[in-house]
Amino acid sequence: MLLITLATTIALALLTGSAPPTAAAVPLSQGETAHAVELLSQGKPATASSTENTSTPPSAAMDGNTGVYGTQRGTPHGYSLWEFQVHGSAGGTSPGAGIPDPTTASLEATNGPLATAAYTVPNPSGYGSGTITYPTATGSYPGVVLMPGYQGTQQNLQWLAPRLASWGFVVINVGTNTLTDDPESRGRQISAAGTQLLALGNTTGNPVSGKLNGTLGAAGHSMGGGGVMAALRDDSRFKAGVPTAPFHTSPNFSGVTEPTFFLTCQSDVAAPGNRYALPWYNSMTQAEKLYIEVPGDHLCPMTGSGNKAKQGKWIVSFLSRWLRADTRFSPFLCDAVRDADKNNTSLVTRWMDTCPF
Repeated sequence: MLLITLATTIALALLTGSAPPTAAAVPLSQGETAHAVELLSQGKPATASSTENTSTPPSAAMDGNTGVYGTQRGTPHGYSLWEFQVHGSAGGTSPGAGIPDPTTASLEATNGPLATAAYTVPNPSGYGSGTITYPTATGSYPGVVLMPGYQGTQQNLQWLAPRLASWGFVVINVGTNTLTDDPESRGRQISAAGTQLLALGNTTGNPVSGKLNGTLGAAGHSMGGGGVMAALRDDSRFKAGVPTAPFHTSPNFSGVTEPTFFLTCQSDVAAPGNRYALPWYNSMTQAEKLYIEVPGDHLCPMTGSGNKAKQGKWIVSFLSRWLRADTRFSPFLCDAVRDADKNNTSLVTRWMDTCPF
């Protein structure tokens, strides 16, 4: 669905002497979910049947320049429209398409509503190994890279891959080049895995062809969590991240501006949240943030450890909100429905956020 800045809207802006709005309000039909609206037209190719001169090419209609308001005629011929904008949701599966309204019970279940399948990456490029778990339903989805920690393998976060995929994500669970790769190296491998995941989505002859919508996120454990922070800092394609029990020697990540969910473990002596994740959280003044500390040691986010019903609910909700702009998942992180988790001291030992989002 496209939302077009129509001539009537522009005419109103001309009469008032103000710039046209970047998006018009669209009434929702009953049961319709609000969609994230993006400016789709700016910088795209434009053609015209004729041009007056070289200083007024067709591309000028969508170059983002809205600085001539038309408060008076420039020529005897009337007003010229200097900017035309098309707004809408970018390609791919829109929020809600094929995904029913989430509930506490459905989000805490082992698997979500979509059937999934797995595919082994035949020739990993820039990282050690990769297994892709994806929805079998028709549609295109955000991609998520999972990165293990020090001495870890794909098994570290194996529990998370089918959960995310069954809620509408294409997930690549990776193994590293070596078991001792540092967080910066793991960040580069997250980027490399994201690049290959998108390439597979744009290539025929494999099961994920056409299933990637171009949006990327990442989750990682320990040094893999530090790698997530490095990827968010360095690779603008990654639009949200979930570092769990993260480790990195950097004292702050103030350059990270994308939504970030820190999941830490209260009794973690390898990467205590107070030393690593908490200072990073505090340094990120331009990002939407969530910080949840739960009982357990450094292994609490790994397969076979910790409360996976709750962890899965929070991670799925966070990535659904920020990678799919699906606000149906916000209440499980921000509204009263989350209070049963937030106020349960046997489940959560610290909760901070930048709600509402």
